[in-house]
Amino acid sequence: MTAPEAKRLWRRAIKEHFDCTCSYCGETYEINELTLDHVKPRSSGGEDLASNLLPACRRCNQDKGSKHWQTFIRQQIGYYPIREHLIKNHIQ
Repeated sequence: MTAPEAKRLWRRAIKEHFDCTCSYCGETYEINELTLDHVKPRSSGGEDLASNLLPACRRCNQDKGSKHWQTFIRQQIGYYPIREHLIKNHIQ
C-alpha cells in the first residue's frame, strides 16, 4: 500500500467512525461530500492526528475557520450537549 492510499483509508475511517455525519451540524452526507476539520486549527498548532480531526460538511468547516469548536457550535446551533459530548470524547 502506498502512502497516499494509506492516508485516504485513514481519512475515510474517521468519516465512517462518525457514520458520515457532520460533527457540527449533525447532517448526514455521502462520504466524499465530507471534509475533515482540525478541531484545534493548524494555525493554532493543531496536528494531523485522528484525535484532532472531525468530519465536517464543507459549509461548517468553512464557517468554523479557526474558531474554537465549542464556540462555533454554540453560535451556529446553540447549546447541544449530546453533540458536544461526542466531540469531547473523540478529542480526549
